[in-house]
Amino acid sequence: MKKSRKTALSITALILSFVLMLLLGGSFIVHKVITDSLGADLTYFQTMRGVITQDAESESERQLKESSMREDYRHISIYYEENFSELLSITKETLNLAIERTEELFGETDEVPFDLLVFENVVEMNGFSELETGYAFYSDFLKVLVIHNSGKGFILAEDELALYNFQQTLLHEYTHYAFTRRVSNLNHYPMWFVEGVAEYAGIDPERVFSPHFENIPFDQLTSTEQWEKALNTPMKSPYLQSYYAVDYLTVEHGEEVITQIIDSVDDTRDFEESFGEVTGLTLRELESEFLSAYKD
Repeated sequence: MKKSRKTALSITALILSFVLMLLLGGSFIVHKVITDSLGADLTYFQTMRGVITQDAESESERQLKESSMREDYRHISIYYEENFSELLSITKETLNLAIERTEELFGETDEVPFDLLVFENVVEMNGFSELETGYAFYSDFLKVLVIHNSGKGFILAEDELALYNFQQTLLHEYTHYAFTRRVSNLNHYPMWFVEGVAEYAGIDPERVFSPHFENIPFDQLTSTEQWEKALNTPMKSPYLQSYYAVDYLTVEHGEEVITQIIDSVDDTRDFEESFGEVTGLTLRELESEFLSAYKD
């Protein structure tokens, strides 16, 4: 009897050790995937804390905050250098616009605190993330919205286009934050829809620049990798294409079509199935119809 008990305990210990090794190995894989995809200088423990708390802070982010001025506004902490002070009022006004616009599209969402980090230029911004994006970005894992201050002089000189670009950027990135609060799982959505909704929220239809672009099948704009490839392909404009597709859907079905799709995906966990049920279209049919409307 005692021998059987010892054997059972040994087997249990081996199983627990094996499970622990799997979990530890898996956690290191998660750490590598997250740091590679974000380009962030996160330690293993910062990554694991971020996975558990859904908020992580890299060493470069901590250093930036320590050397920056800070302004808390609603649920947002703005970190900036002193020469950005003149744009603080415009930034707050734009954040108000972003909150109002996303409430129109998604309804009220939980206002989870996040940090708005303002860099002096694109080079510094890209150095922070180690990603040569050239754009502002929002990271829900890090709970940061990152922009750069390169256009400050033009904005203060009352250049309307510079002001519009600044506000459009903030509206776009804030929409990513609000979209993430609204959906149950961001991974259920293709990149064209996520980016198209963000563009739709931020763009003034009277100002949108409409160059010719070659269409990309929507099934090739699903993953982050596909999106990055499309961005670097001549004659392709995935942001504009996605904007016009979402704009077409709202013209045909009203802005509520966005939340109708989201609510359906929450149930089905299948974007294409929900998209078809809500709009009556396949993605192939959407490609044809939005292109016809765009060219008209």
